[in-house]
Amino acid sequence: MFLITFALPVMTAQRNSCRKFHLYSDCNVHPGPRFKYDGQSRSNIIGAGDQMIYNLVLYGERQYNINVCVSDHFEPIHVVLMNASTDEVIYDNARDDYLGTLTLNIEYTQRLKVSIEVLAEEMTEKEKLDYFGCIGMMVQYKEQRD
Repeated sequence: MFLITFALPVMTAQRNSCRKFHLYSDCNVHPGPRFKYDGQSRSNIIGAGDQMIYNLVLYGERQYNINVCVSDHFEPIHVVLMNASTDEVIYDNARDDYLGTLTLNIEYTQRLKVSIEVLAEEMTEKEKLDYFGCIGMMVQYKEQRD
């Protein structure tokens, strides 16, 4: 019973520190003038080797910057962008050395899924089992002008 009582406050503290991870970590980079914060940005607690899937609605005639970041020792991160209706892969960052930043020019409004997997290649198997960290996804956009 003592272990459960002790572990609960630790997990609550971890969750609270991850709640706005995308706002204060390496995710919050300024991609350029006229970019605005998108409310679809989010953060979560995650374990090494785990995967999160986020659903996004990207509106037409906008340019989006999506920046994914994780706690120390969790890199690389595998990001796959898919069509939400068909699960067709639109982009896989494995082709680009697991780059965490995507820039998209969206012509028409569409629903997408963003699959993010924490690979944590530098961690031992024991560390992967014992360690939880944060994952963040910062979404920013600007209107495209002719």
